[in-house]
Amino acid sequence: MKNFRIPENYIYDLWINKKLPSKLTTLDGKEIEILDPGIRNSDFAGPDFHNARIIMGNITFNGDVEIDNFSTDWKTHGHHLNSRYNKTILHVVLKNNSNHNYSTNVSGRHIPILEIHNLLDDDLKLELEQTPEQDNEVNMPCAQINSQVNVGDKLKYLRQLGLLKYKKKCLRILDRLKEIIVLKEHKISEPKVSHNFYKNIKERKFFAKEFDDLALWNQILYEEIFEALGYTKNKEIMAKLGRSLEYDLLSKISSSNFIIKVESLLFNISGLIPDFTKIKDEKTIEYVRELNFHWDEIKEHYNNSYFTSNNWHFFKLRPQNFPTVRLAAAARLLDKIFHYNLFNRLLNAFSKTKDRNKLNSYLLDNLIIKADGYWANHYNFSKEVRTDIKYFLGLSRVDEIITNCVLPIYSVYFEIFDKKSETQKVLELFVNYYQKEGNNLIDKVSTNLNLFDKRLKSVYYQGMLELFRGYCIKGKCLECEIGQKVFN
Repeated sequence: MKNFRIPENYIYDLWINKKLPSKLTTLDGKEIEILDPGIRNSDFAGPDFHNARIIMGNITFNGDVEIDNFSTDWKTHGHHLNSRYNKTILHVVLKNNSNHNYSTNVSGRHIPILEIHNLLDDDLKLELEQTPEQDNEVNMPCAQINSQVNVGDKLKYLRQLGLLKYKKKCLRILDRLKEIIVLKEHKISEPKVSHNFYKNIKERKFFAKEFDDLALWNQILYEEIFEALGYTKNKEIMAKLGRSLEYDLLSKISSSNFIIKVESLLFNISGLIPDFTKIKDEKTIEYVRELNFHWDEIKEHYNNSYFTSNNWHFFKLRPQNFPTVRLAAAARLLDKIFHYNLFNRLLNAFSKTKDRNKLNSYLLDNLIIKADGYWANHYNFSKEVRTDIKYFLGLSRVDEIITNCVLPIYSVYFEIFDKKSETQKVLELFVNYYQKEGNNLIDKVSTNLNLFDKRLKSVYYQGMLELFRGYCIKGKCLECEIGQKVFN
């Protein structure tokens, strides 16, 4: 079976409906019998199944079960650092792609891995191979009846949810800033190893002066933007890649040929750079030769994670959204951060620009990136586009970066340094910001709510995301203010 991802719901179905043999063996040789597959976890956080009962040897274990496509997803998703997974008794994977026959939780306990691809019959394997990973269906139980709720009430609730999502984003950024501070104090590099790291952060009191370091804010800016560049399918891997880029290493790369050097760094650690001997066209040979030349100089200073091509999703993406093109955009954003003082330029704009429209235009002008170089006419190595790519980052993606990265970061900044007027200005910009276009999910949610013409106002846009992900797909209709009105 090839290394490709399938919707995890297919694996859930195999597990919950006991479509696997009753007698199974884990990768470390333990014979197991599934007495009860457990109860599906309806929350996003934590293992996929709770209260499973499994016999291993002569002992019956009760606990949680996590299901993934690949065994490396355990670390990629951060489960090894998350105490919610401490009760996991079995890690079920379609395929093992790691060097170990077990996964490890926060406390260091080994969790047996059950690999199932060899247990599937040929017809099922063929069916799964032909089943592409689909976007989440937009199922809203109230779609046919929520028209009875006043439009004003819906918008008021969406505004609350949008502000809640914005606040959660700000808190996540603040937590990461604290994390970076402590990492530097302890001289710990990513990826983090098991220690009292999170306890240290939670119990410690931080002071504003500890955040008075441009390097700290530059790092959080590029980390957040990297994650945003990943869209949905490559969000996690882009976030991981961003965190693997230590600030000290980037700051030491000379400004001369900075972009091509950073491209060399990104494509080599991402695992996307091709085997030089298999390249046929001259333009790509020349480009890869230059990447390899700079990599010989940089690689001895890089000591963090490496990734493989299997970590990346290309399927059903438009060429301009391919990870390769996004990494080209990331290299140019890093150039803006390190050599054009991007953080302080935006900071001054927030502090001095009174007109909201002018401020909005300034943000866009500084973040839009026109295409140039090799990636202006390639969407993958050796694969040219039919029409040249005009922008690595256009209006639509920059809108997302502004609302999801830039505004929350500067909200946190001004809050830390007690700049109340600037804090209010950033919040007002978020509340009144209009995005240039929606996406498939927002278009469907807004249609189901009969609010299609309101979907591009960012506070409603974010509110719709929070509504769908926090309530609709979790079946929490009676905890939703709209659901309470239509179902009671």
